[in-house]
Amino acid sequence: MLQFVLLVVLLRTCLAHSWIDVLYATSPEGDLRSEGYIRNYQGHIDALETFHILNPTTTSSLCSSNQQTPTYSSAYPMLSARPGDNITALYEENGHVTLDALAPDYRPHPGYYAWLWTGEPNTDLTTVEQMLDVDNVIAGPFTFDDGKCAVAEGNPFGVGRSKQPCVATFWLPEDLITGVYSLVWAWHFPKIPACEEGAPLEFYTSCLDIYVDNS
Repeated sequence: MLQFVLLVVLLRTCLAHSWIDVLYATSPEGDLRSEGYIRNYQGHIDALETFHILNPTTTSSLCSSNQQTPTYSSAYPMLSARPGDNITALYEENGHVTLDALAPDYRPHPGYYAWLWTGEPNTDLTTVEQMLDVDNVIAGPFTFDDGKCAVAEGNPFGVGRSKQPCVATFWLPEDLITGVYSLVWAWHFPKIPACEEGAPLEFYTSCLDIYVDNS
């Protein structure tokens, strides 16, 4: 957890686009329980789903303006789960694993992500300052590259990989009470080395909710 906080403070990054496209809740026995989406999801549309935070202050928002409240639709519902379920999320690597040729080694530097929450129902993380609290990390950090994903076949750094999304997964605690839990997927993309003068600090987030039923 401390490693993730250090990444927030130290990593210098550059423009990139990735977000959570869909989530699944699966029972410990492996049975699919539900499918859900991030807040106000409109489809796989870069301009609508990407939230880019540049050189944030402690009061900078963690969620885009269209993801600051739990807004869902019948087409793109909130995820439902039970305590102890496995949560799986899919996102596209968009070339940051298989295409980028970045200095100094001219290879991809896809970075890390983590899952954040307050651990209490009906409460939100809203600012970068709250993200810096290690107690708010439910899972991670994880490498952005899951070792299998590729935006297309035949890319320079994706030899042998078939076109498929990246997969993120974590477990909900078994002692959760019934309620709606808000989470943030936060990705740090170290495209520009931190030592480069004037390099910006950037990261990307997706905000979502999980209704947990412990009845």
